[in-house]
Amino acid sequence: MELKREASCGSDERSDAWVSVRPADAISVHIASKTGPMYEDRIREVVEGTLRTLGVTGAEVEVREQGAYDHVIRARLLCALKRASENGEAFRRPAPIRVAREGTPKGRLRRSRLYVPGNNARVLAFVDVFGPDCVILDLEDSVPPAEKDAAQFLVREVLSAMDFGDTEVWVRINPLTRGGREDLEVVLLGRPHGICLPKAESPVEVAELAGILYELEGRYGIPWLVWIMPIIESPKGVLAAPEIAKASERVACLAFGAEDYTAEVGCERSWEALLWARSGIAAAAAAAGVQASDTVFPDAEDEEGLYEEAKRAKALGFDGKGAIHPLQIEPIHRAFAPTPDELSWAKGVVAAAEEAERKGLGVVSYEGRMVDRPVVLRAKRILEMARAMRMEVGDAA
Repeated sequence: MELKREASCGSDERSDAWVSVRPADAISVHIASKTGPMYEDRIREVVEGTLRTLGVTGAEVEVREQGAYDHVIRARLLCALKRASENGEAFRRPAPIRVAREGTPKGRLRRSRLYVPGNNARVLAFVDVFGPDCVILDLEDSVPPAEKDAAQFLVREVLSAMDFGDTEVWVRINPLTRGGREDLEVVLLGRPHGICLPKAESPVEVAELAGILYELEGRYGIPWLVWIMPIIESPKGVLAAPEIAKASERVACLAFGAEDYTAEVGCERSWEALLWARSGIAAAAAAAGVQASDTVFPDAEDEEGLYEEAKRAKALGFDGKGAIHPLQIEPIHRAFAPTPDELSWAKGVVAAAEEAERKGLGVVSYEGRMVDRPVVLRAKRILEMARAMRMEVGDAA
């Protein structure tokens, strides 16, 4: 691969690196490392290995490193090389996957989804310890247009290098008509569990995304279905939510995005003003047999307000809620946890249903009330969530 111009990527912020490349007759690497000479050999190894992989034989590379991990340095170098060359295909080759990752069940626990800017190396350095059910590495709203390509590479390398444990890892791409396809071609090399589709307004968009995922899964050897989370952010999207939820077997969850919705409708960001949209999304998800996740709470310092809104979202039928700060995760999890009364009721209903089945009774009764099949299913879902949260359930089925 031949470099055509000088280019750079990255920053001098903590946990990041600034990398510059320029055409040259041979390879030369100049390093200034915050961690001292001890780490310079490792940086040189990362740089030279990346250049060899891409077939670069002539380049002058300068690295200023501020305590960055190897994958951050690699991401900044990849972006600089792409900006300096005209061979985009060279950067869509399968990258080495340095962590073991498996697919996730479609109906797994998703109480919280934490958004993390895909271009922020400092935050991404610690994202694997925050503890949400889902972390969403963002390439859309939180990333300035000039940094979209840098975020693609950083997110891909984070996915390839970091072990997120029990946390499900998603990527929010840009809309398919505004760079989303290119996002997918880069970040799917890192094997995320799911893709968030922003500003979803039509089942056609979801079907198109599903088709691209099938294509790239085959090309990149991804051995599982990558899930889709359409984000409903407009009145048009709310009206189309029933069709969006059923547009593909990959749709695992519908999410609500209130910020764009309120701007388009011109309404307040209050519970009353958003009740119609929330109800429509929750009902559409339930009808399609998928999950629903409520919008983020914008005030990261108002823990009580977040907790109360999350409880109301749960009562409305939502399965989880978005978060913009790690401190919001605990109140969200607390709000969506089954209460002692809910657990007691659920165990009683399931036990009554089992007893009626053993006796061959066609009617189930609990605490003097008739219990039909939907009520039993709701009780079982409560117990399933409690088990997923490692709460004490006892011998209930």
